[in-house]
Amino acid sequence: MVKHMAGVTPLKRVLTDLSRIPHVQGVFVISKEGFTIDSVTATGAFDEEALAAMLTAAMGSIEAFGKELELGKPEIVTLEFSGSITLISDLGEHVVALIAERGAVLGRLRYELKKQLPRIRASL
Repeated sequence: MVKHMAGVTPLKRVLTDLSRIPHVQGVFVISKEGFTIDSVTATGAFDEEALAAMLTAAMGSIEAFGKELELGKPEIVTLEFSGSITLISDLGEHVVALIAERGAVLGRLRYELKKQLPRIRASL
């Protein structure tokens, strides 16, 4: 994990705080063009280029789904896989994604992400 030290950006601090939640494997801020802006990972096992491209495409599809069915804009998208949980939130020109092991407490992940969104927006 990244330690708080001089020269660490406010965005990196917020992502680091989120990465300290038990079972979180990575937190990513991605541009809507599919580029990673910043990230903190516990394992370093993510192909960030592929992850950014796939999350951008997925978020575009989810936004189109909401628009087509007149459901509104997505706030926090939750993806539950057999081995992990992914939360994605729209930040306008960016998205934030949090990936955690399946053993994480979903309610806490959602609460902490929602609580930190203003800090992330302010850091961009």
